[in-house]
Amino acid sequence: MLGLAGLLVLALAVLGSRLGKDATYVPTPLMGKPAPAFTFTGLDGTTVTNADLAGRPYVVNFWASWCGPCRQEHGSLRAFWERYRDKGVALLGVLYDDSPGAARAFQQELGGDWPLFKENKVATVDFGVRGPPETFVVDQNGIIVGKFTGKVGPGQLEDAIARETSLPAAPGG
Repeated sequence: MLGLAGLLVLALAVLGSRLGKDATYVPTPLMGKPAPAFTFTGLDGTTVTNADLAGRPYVVNFWASWCGPCRQEHGSLRAFWERYRDKGVALLGVLYDDSPGAARAFQQELGGDWPLFKENKVATVDFGVRGPPETFVVDQNGIIVGKFTGKVGPGQLEDAIARETSLPAAPGG
């Protein structure tokens, strides 16, 4: 019986340690380490590598058109892109188990014009993605400084960028 009580105390301690914290801001073994090397191929055929992004912060969002939380977070991504695109921050939308046609239709329906990239299974594994949406914030030094599992809410990416760069946070954030 003491074993069951001990497990209950441990579970409550773990759950209690997350109270008041953002449930989508999830620790990762990659936090504080260089982002994995990648080459993403855009739906338009262009490529981008992490080396191309050296010296500037960027966000990698693994998503799918069939993913309900991806649809829910789209407005937050759009607001982030509109705020930071002219400040040198890149937003990379990387498909997860989805087709380019479905991705284009999704973006046409919901708006936004940030670059979309074909699925890259090696990068998906290297980033430790388990399912969409998962979003990584990388600073100007190429270090992962934030990870969100599940939908990104209004202002969350802006706040993560502001914590790690000299760029301003979201209004009111």
